[in-house]
Amino acid sequence: MKKVMLNELTGREIRELLHSGQELTAIVSFGSCENHADHLPLGPDMFVPETVACRVAQRVDNTLVLPCTPFGTSVHYNAHPLAVTLRYETNIALAEDIFTSLLHHGIRRMLVINGHDGNIPAIEIAAHNVKARHPQAAIVVVPAWWDLVGHHLGKGFFDSWDNSGLGHGGEGETSVMMALLPELVELKYAQKQIPAEVFADYGVNRIWDIGEISTNGATGDPRCASAEKGARILACLVDVLCALLAKLNAADWKYNVNKQSVN
Repeated sequence: MKKVMLNELTGREIRELLHSGQELTAIVSFGSCENHADHLPLGPDMFVPETVACRVAQRVDNTLVLPCTPFGTSVHYNAHPLAVTLRYETNIALAEDIFTSLLHHGIRRMLVINGHDGNIPAIEIAAHNVKARHPQAAIVVVPAWWDLVGHHLGKGFFDSWDNSGLGHGGEGETSVMMALLPELVELKYAQKQIPAEVFADYGVNRIWDIGEISTNGATGDPRCASAEKGARILACLVDVLCALLAKLNAADWKYNVNKQSVN
């Protein structure tokens, strides 16, 4: 297998990549460290996007993977130990500095894979700030891999929460961990916690703390999880992102008005 992780490359190898005459795409992922109830470890939000990024880069040429940031904004998960949480200001600055560092070395194409809900606003703000300062930057963001999976696998795939498989440590996330790191999953401790009424009104976002909507630190129904579902979720993510990069590369990452057809 080829090297794709930035931290594994030597100075010579990264220099040769940067001077190859081919534009590089950096896959940047953001995670967190926080409680996912008694059946999961604290790190799924980091493990999943980094693994997906590496699998995508193995299949797509001229692609480089940055180590996933292990901490995110997890203030709404503080009710159960042990969330290591960044302030939004810190998280925004972190993302901006990562994007700017890549631009400094001539990497303008960035695919962002986010593994944690609390990072979504920070990543969006950081990406807009960097784009405003550096118009040449091409930043494409996948804010929520779980939403992407639900869209592509469809309503019939999951068994819980109105066939969405959603939840913090729920069916979808637990399934992925069972496929990825089964030795870290203790499914015998899984419990059903579905605060359906909190998410019942379409277009309405209640600002919740996990202690208000769950007694054990998770939501959803992880009892419905399986390694087989997890393997399909991972395969779906990798396939979708490889197809996305192929489309972006074919268009030279240009998506401005000059590329649009006029009827």
